[in-house]
Amino acid sequence: MTDHRPTTLSDDLRMILDHAAGKAISLGEIVGVLRGRGFDVLVIILALPFCQPIPLPGLSTPFGLALMFFGFRIALRQRPWLPAWILRRRISHETLTKLVKGALAVARRMEKVVHPRLRFFKNWPSFTVLNGLAIVSSSFLLMLPLPIPFSNTIPAWAIVLLAAGMMEEDGAVIVAGYFMAGAAWTYLATLWWLGEAGIDRLGLF
Repeated sequence: MTDHRPTTLSDDLRMILDHAAGKAISLGEIVGVLRGRGFDVLVIILALPFCQPIPLPGLSTPFGLALMFFGFRIALRQRPWLPAWILRRRISHETLTKLVKGALAVARRMEKVVHPRLRFFKNWPSFTVLNGLAIVSSSFLLMLPLPIPFSNTIPAWAIVLLAAGMMEEDGAVIVAGYFMAGAAWTYLATLWWLGEAGIDRLGLF
């Protein structure tokens, strides 16, 4: 009997639903089912709910913290890892189904353009550190409880692109993740500057 391993993100996502079989599933089970690709897919799943313009109250902070933890481990060139109490956290089947269906819609589009290229962005140690730090910085922005459109969306997309690029060894997608991470910080800095400018103008009256 040969060992079957999913070759696409869509395969991985469907495998999660098949394993759940209508029941709640823990994050640890997801990692176990997906074997070597488990943590990469988990990073994508944690970030994907925020890839929409409307913030999701109450979720960005805990998910952002978990993603920051992943990023630090990657930057230190250590295997992604989460504490046991997080891995025991269960996701209801209803929530899991919504997450996976939404993720599948994104995955199908990404799979048309994601493929191995510029692999040094994934394999060279210096870029591994940079990839991890880019996830950390984007996760920090994601966890901020800002009721502002796109404040979660842009950093979430940065994380998804970085994780997908590393998973599929696609340096071009990783570079797109860098640009998206930069855009997230630029967006926040612009909002901050506009806010301060507005306050200053009000102070003149």
